[in-house]
Amino acid sequence: MLGVTGVAGFLLAACGSGSSVGTTTTTVHPTTTVAPTTTTVPPTTTAGRTLPVSVYFLRDGKVAAAHRDVPETTAIATAAMNALIAGPNKIESSAGLSTALPADQQFHDLAIAGGVATLSLSPAATLEAQAQVVYTLTQFPTVRAVSLGGQRLTRASFEDLTPAIFVESPAPGDVISSPVRIHGTANTFEATFVVKLVIAGGQAFDKPVMATSGSGTRGTFAISIPFAAGSGGPATLTAYEESAENGRPINVVPIPVVVR
Repeated sequence: MLGVTGVAGFLLAACGSGSSVGTTTTTVHPTTTVAPTTTTVPPTTTAGRTLPVSVYFLRDGKVAAAHRDVPETTAIATAAMNALIAGPNKIESSAGLSTALPADQQFHDLAIAGGVATLSLSPAATLEAQAQVVYTLTQFPTVRAVSLGGQRLTRASFEDLTPAIFVESPAPGDVISSPVRIHGTANTFEATFVVKLVIAGGQAFDKPVMATSGSGTRGTFAISIPFAAGSGGPATLTAYEESAENGRPINVVPIPVVVR
């Protein structure tokens, strides 16, 4: 899966197979349009061609983004759900990502109409698993809400399961280059936090970021930061908030990446 791709261009979006190990060469996904459809059979695919999607796992009990390349299909929502159920790969697991969806999880009667994705899950999903499903389906611009178990849910329904700094891209295992585009949402004190990139023991940048809102209201952020890559290689991008009390890092989000 490790080619250059990108995360969804719409703000609340966010990509390979669920169990393969590797890196993804993306910082921004193109917008993917989902045509209203009901899917109860495997989607039709185009041999050799792929589409980037995001799937959403958990880190420390909060939602976290991961990236996949799935076979090109007209039923992209179904493909994203299949990738979600497959679970984190080894890189993501080593970065602390896990899933609340059981290995025998199934979904049925997925249909998208009027901005709402409707589906049923068996076995029934926990609250954390519902958050993973809702985040995965609402990455698409035609899905504003998800009808699940008789409830109409949006990402805002899971604010308590969304980290203070939620980085949509890059995600664990992504391959990045300069300038790196970092985007997502945040709900931090005075809407500010810091992003830092360390490559092979040397710091590439340490920059402040400001979201569109904070201090109790979730806002969005998107920033492109140039940096000197040196010889490249394994790196860690870390987002964190500086404590208003003592300046120490809090709400720390480490993301292992590869610099080229």
